[in-house]
Amino acid sequence: MSFMKKLGDAFNKAGEKAGELADMASDKASVMAAQTKLKMEQQKLKGKIPTLYKELGEKIYRAMKDELGHDVLTATVEDYTKQLDDVNAEIVELDKKIAEVAQGNEEAVAQVNAEEVTQASAAADEQVEEQVVEGAGEGNAATAAATHVIEEVQPGAVEEVKSQAVEVGEVVSNATQSVQDNAANNHGES
Repeated sequence: MSFMKKLGDAFNKAGEKAGELADMASDKASVMAAQTKLKMEQQKLKGKIPTLYKELGEKIYRAMKDELGHDVLTATVEDYTKQLDDVNAEIVELDKKIAEVAQGNEEAVAQVNAEEVTQASAAADEQVEEQVVEGAGEGNAATAAATHVIEEVQPGAVEEVKSQAVEVGEVVSNATQSVQDNAANNHGES
């Protein structure tokens, strides 16, 4: 085997290994991103618990002070107990998802990433809807929505789009004027 052939084979093997390492790094990064997202979500839920306890205490205090009765007090405690149970159940579910993701479960990672895309899309839709409502109040809903979307996609592009819109407007205006002039000339010749 010639030196060049051996050298070529070595480069091919090195390239394959580099590709495998890149794939592994990408997979690991995806797993870590999913874990981080789930842990952040979990911390957010854990942060709700003290707030719920505080609110419950305040409600109990007010119910006792205002002598609202046993039924109101019981309903309040039951409501907050259910909310706390729901939050704790969500935390346990997130623990399970985190464990699945940590084990490299591709389906679990894909699900977390898909949820993130869905949430981001919903948030973007909500922002556009808010812009439409704000713009509608000004009588310019489509422009407000388009401006928002353009700024999200490419900051600074709004001015370029506005200038192009002005140019298109001028072209349409000139074309309209030309059609009117031609119609007037044709009408004058008849």
